[in-house]
Amino acid sequence: MYRRSLLATTAAAAAAAVAAAGCVDGSDAGESGDDGPDSGSPSSDSASSGSSDSSGSNSTASVVEVATEPEPEHVEIDEADAETVGEAVIEFTSDAVHVDGTVLGETGCHGVALADATVTDDRFRVVVAAVDDSDPEELCTQALTEVGYAVDAAFVDGVPGSVTVVHDDADGHAVVATDSPDDV
Repeated sequence: MYRRSLLATTAAAAAAAVAAAGCVDGSDAGESGDDGPDSGSPSSDSASSGSSDSSGSNSTASVVEVATEPEPEHVEIDEADAETVGEAVIEFTSDAVHVDGTVLGETGCHGVALADATVTDDRFRVVVAAVDDSDPEELCTQALTEVGYAVDAAFVDGVPGSVTVVHDDADGHAVVATDSPDDV
């Protein structure tokens, strides 16, 4: 149900991360920020085009080498069973990060959305928001609602050195978990 907004948000976040890393090829950033629901890997496409002939004319070889931190290839969020509100559990594999958590929605019409997913200085920051995804004419219960989620992020060159999970929900905007991978 939230796949289109998730993919659009993910594509925009990935495009912003690539642009911040110095890859400013406008055609790839615009394409991945529009629809791209089936592309799945906007940052890897941008990185590969940054090392191809299209950007070789402006001495961007050094720019591509500057981006040494792992970039997310794909980030996805799904609703899951609710656990303890305001907590998140982070798990690592050699090329992926998995986060389970629960946000607090203001009404029964709240779901989850990936508000941000960026890598900066080898730190992966994930912001999960409780969002009202109801139609304007839909009536919602006026009660706080626990909404569980699962975030899966795949990386091309190994996972970042640390992961921070932030919840933006009825309880406010707060860091709920931080973890670093052991030798995975």
